[in-house]
Amino acid sequence: MKNKQLESLLDSIYPLIPSDDLLKYSGNFRNELAAATSNQQSSLPTILNPVAKYSPSPGFGIAVAIGGTNGYVSAFRLTKNGEIKFLNREIFVLPQKTNIDDFFHLITKNIIKVTNHQNKTFPIGIGLAYPLRPLLVDNKYIDGELLYMTKDRDITGLVGKKVGQQYHKFLINEYKIDTTVAVANDAICLLLGGQNVELAGVIGTGLNFAYWEKRSSIAPLKLNELHGFIQKEVAVNIESKNFNKVTGNKYRDIIDQESDDKGYSLAEKEVAGAYLFRVFNRAKKDFCKDFPDLSTADELNDILTNAYPTRRIADDTKKKARLLASRIFHRSAQIVAIEMCGILLKIGKTEGIIPIVMEGGIFWKAKNYPSLVNLYVNKILPKAIPSFARLFGSSRRGIAILARSAVS
Repeated sequence: MKNKQLESLLDSIYPLIPSDDLLKYSGNFRNELAAATSNQQSSLPTILNPVAKYSPSPGFGIAVAIGGTNGYVSAFRLTKNGEIKFLNREIFVLPQKTNIDDFFHLITKNIIKVTNHQNKTFPIGIGLAYPLRPLLVDNKYIDGELLYMTKDRDITGLVGKKVGQQYHKFLINEYKIDTTVAVANDAICLLLGGQNVELAGVIGTGLNFAYWEKRSSIAPLKLNELHGFIQKEVAVNIESKNFNKVTGNKYRDIIDQESDDKGYSLAEKEVAGAYLFRVFNRAKKDFCKDFPDLSTADELNDILTNAYPTRRIADDTKKKARLLASRIFHRSAQIVAIEMCGILLKIGKTEGIIPIVMEGGIFWKAKNYPSLVNLYVNKILPKAIPSFARLFGSSRRGIAILARSAVS
């Protein structure tokens, strides 16, 4: 089959978003964001976070990051001049299903490793890649109530709990450790550690954005979520995965029906690593049925980089698989660009160089993904020049700032 015929068939199976619709959908995202910050009905459950651009106290601490697939624990030391030195790190895999006690034991065993079994009291910061309702502890530092699990992960007994306070009690009862535990969403941690950037995003196992919003742009009733926290700028966490204004397709609908959160996370189900290989597995039945099923998003990228083992696969099937994989990443990048531009429209940053801190395996590991996002941003906001930064340790830096901000 010739290339034009293949492209035409692919268009009928898994079409790209038309150029004219990119700007329309970005406007829809901006409007949904405006509605959310005005305490009106919206597909974006936007959450205000009682954190500031902290100047935390110097000292030792522990940074814990819990993602959709992996987690890590890092010991660090914050110097008097504000420099954060990370001393060592332990990486672990987050089980697909676990319970609250096993989850806390997993974190603590890795903390013990990075502290070399020291019995000293040290503050702990946790960046969690799941939806949280933030709250202040002692009017000083942030904790978060876990609203629900996503990314096909399940930690039994943790939903509805104040994660930091629950872990604090666990440490006392199980390990005789009495310390402060600050908790925030992963995108908020990335924003805090992003060295004065206005926008941060996570495109990995899941999809999320956070940004700094002027207090004056948020409805007073919505500001009540902060419970007396006063600052000129507010760190806003957008549950971007829930944006539902982009017209879907049958494969997204199939994956949605198979998921644990039917009707939700519709944007994430076409963007994030937890779902992209599933899109491929469904779509290939109509396009390259002889290609093997994939089990990870990394394998989807391997098709594009010729790293996937294809010795026993026919050339025509391999060609179709590459076209399909490329199309899936392109549509993912389109939705990311739509959301990114929607935020930029909301905060009035539509011209010139715009620093944006990004994190996540899809964004940085998928072939040419930053360039794809940039391509579609340019179609929506031609005068904007996004400067994507992968600041080493940015998320860890934000988590460390959280930890030390809890220290008097």
